[in-house]
Amino acid sequence: MQTYEFVATVINVIDRESEKARLQRAADEAPQLVVMRGRRRVGKSYLLDRSFADRRSVYFQADEGEERGHLDLLAAEVGTLVGAPLRFADWNSALEYMGSLAADSALVVVLDEFQWMLKAQPQLDSTVMRHFDRWEREGVPITLVVSGSALTLMEELLEGARPMFGRAAYRPLVDPFDYRDAALFAPSLSAEDHLRRFAVLGGTAQYQVWAGTSDLPTILTERILTKDESLFEEPLQLIRGEDEIREPGNYYAILRAIAEGATQFSEIQASSKVSSGQLLTKRLARLERLSYIEERRPVAGNGRPIWALADQYFAFWFRYVYPNRSRLQRGRTHEVAAQVLADLDNLMGSCFEQVCRDWASRYSTAEEFAGASEIGAYWTRTHDVEIDVVARTKRGYSALGSCKWSTKADTHDLDRLVKSRDTIKGAGNASLWIFARGFHPALEKRAAAEDVRLVSAGDLYT
Repeated sequence: MQTYEFVATVINVIDRESEKARLQRAADEAPQLVVMRGRRRVGKSYLLDRSFADRRSVYFQADEGEERGHLDLLAAEVGTLVGAPLRFADWNSALEYMGSLAADSALVVVLDEFQWMLKAQPQLDSTVMRHFDRWEREGVPITLVVSGSALTLMEELLEGARPMFGRAAYRPLVDPFDYRDAALFAPSLSAEDHLRRFAVLGGTAQYQVWAGTSDLPTILTERILTKDESLFEEPLQLIRGEDEIREPGNYYAILRAIAEGATQFSEIQASSKVSSGQLLTKRLARLERLSYIEERRPVAGNGRPIWALADQYFAFWFRYVYPNRSRLQRGRTHEVAAQVLADLDNLMGSCFEQVCRDWASRYSTAEEFAGASEIGAYWTRTHDVEIDVVARTKRGYSALGSCKWSTKADTHDLDRLVKSRDTIKGAGNASLWIFARGFHPALEKRAAAEDVRLVSAGDLYT
């Protein structure tokens, strides 16, 4: 219970307060239509529940069942509200009844995991909008929230040819927590341990809850690497549940290839052993559409785009858990955990770089970042110049940064950054930044003399 109460504080006070306020405003300004989407486990349902806790409401979360089952479950929810048993013949009668309830007193209706309702009844969005149009004309104080985790389908609901196009007053996309908000799930950790935990679990709210507040070795052995635990096969379950994916094993191979360092198309094809480039292109596009992977491009530079896993837990899981499932099924948990911990710094490198870019984008008050039109990374086609953090304005580069996790940063890291700046046209006046867990005294002395900014792990949280 303590974990649940703490997560409630995180979601409502720290990072979801603006969404909560906007949802409550939708209820105040009914009739309103809200279309909410977000990946599974990010906290959509909990946010909705907390936002409307003090409102007269009907909350229905669908499953993979048939239309009759959905209507019966919805009738049970509405029956609880009115204190009488109900049965709906179809969606028309269900919506008609809820509209009549709202006419008597303001009502919030949440249809969660809407993709399953639509799969069971493909015309449901048209039916819903026909009733909503009438509610709007008659001023019925009803707030209708349509929510779902099938991102592609939920996006399509808002496209031009669909009945909901242009009708939703609020269309929130609920993202995972960033590294700072994720730290609030285990507030007693040091900055470095917060970063390690984030590299393993990422910012998905439910994963943080399942992990608890123990130290990382305990989380690994008891929550992730132990069979039958919720986190043990979570990525497999999500991918198996995607309607767009028919043969999940083929997609696991692609995700594992990317997690193990294959970022270019040719590298992914060689590692995953996909038979043709055309087939790989389709599968990458599908995984990107489902938000499991993302294509990253350099800030300026002429480097080729690279593929990366969009979720940090997926990056961890396909690197360490997926290839070791056989051993883990045999109970060799501590053996695998020791190997994970020994190799974790290799995973930390790319995660730390992304965290530093997030810090520059969201939290830094330095003018070089606050005034930047674009913040990202820089690399060339031949990778002879690679810069982890780059900020650009309309007048050129304002900041270049190097990230180093595995050891303390030293003067050699600064020398390389200066050399890189000298090779980039328009970067001559860019300030230099070094992000690291620690800094050698010689670097600290040079940084003070040359106005180089040093950012430690602790600074990322202050």
